[in-house]
Amino acid sequence: MNGTSMNFTSFTQTILKKLQEKLGEDFSVFSHTIRKNNDVVLTGVMVKRKDCSASPTFYIDGLYREGISQEEIQKIADTLYERFQDAELKEDPDLSDFMEFDRAKGKLAFKLVHAERNQELLKEVPHKLFHDLALVFYYTVQEAPFYGNAAILVYNSHVKHWKISEKTLVQTAIENTPALFPAVIENMQDVMRKILMDSLKEDLPDASEEEEGLFDEEWREELTRQMLGERSPMYVLTNRQKLYGAACMLYPGVLKAFARQQGKDLYILPSSIHEVILVPADQEIGCEELREIVTEVNRTQVAEDEVLADSVYYYSIGNDEILRLS
Repeated sequence: MNGTSMNFTSFTQTILKKLQEKLGEDFSVFSHTIRKNNDVVLTGVMVKRKDCSASPTFYIDGLYREGISQEEIQKIADTLYERFQDAELKEDPDLSDFMEFDRAKGKLAFKLVHAERNQELLKEVPHKLFHDLALVFYYTVQEAPFYGNAAILVYNSHVKHWKISEKTLVQTAIENTPALFPAVIENMQDVMRKILMDSLKEDLPDASEEEEGLFDEEWREELTRQMLGERSPMYVLTNRQKLYGAACMLYPGVLKAFARQQGKDLYILPSSIHEVILVPADQEIGCEELREIVTEVNRTQVAEDEVLADSVYYYSIGNDEILRLS
């Protein structure tokens, strides 16, 4: 049988069954519907060791298609099994610090989300509005095995449990975030050049002795330069971890220092929740054109749950202020 008429629910149950068979009785395998950023609902497959309450989650929505074959389903199950072997949590992470504010406060940070697309979420979490965006707050899990790559979103119930005011939470997170996740600004051509260079190194053969110099670093650099062309300068603002880095646009002094270095005001293009693009304001490009670029990138290049906004923002050196243009 090459293809099936299996719907997504049956596909999910088949994956769960195959994983359970491979893992055995020491593990439980189950699915759960998870609401992500921008009200995106995904189906996660969770695998949990029976003596451990924590479990890695693998999202399977993008793996399903109509007419999927049994062979494809088996390959998906095998791949998920391998991914679990790499991500397995053999013991629960120590999250005891999160339960007490005095111990949790040093690990509280903020990120930016779109306010309108997260209306339901904002009813349940403390937040601070900024134009069409909202600052929401999270506890960064620094303990093994996550080391800063996992987060617990702070809900109103947590603030109540901690017996603190929302103002205290906001002030704490705004002070912490630049120290926990320092900002970095890179020239976009340098970022793209590295991506292209790495790609060329993978795709092109290493030079033999007879071909020495044909595929060398200088040749790759020249080809990369030609592929990139002469583009208007753009810069990527994110943090070192490249996690929720769009928040860096609100770090005290970051935009001011960079704008002064450039000697120009800045357009700010929200490329995702993880980064924004800075464009010196003297470029011969209008606000509407920039907005079209942002919208197109959001629709074609960014996962729906990682889109920040379709807006264009403007940083004014004179006023030291971020304005929303569209």
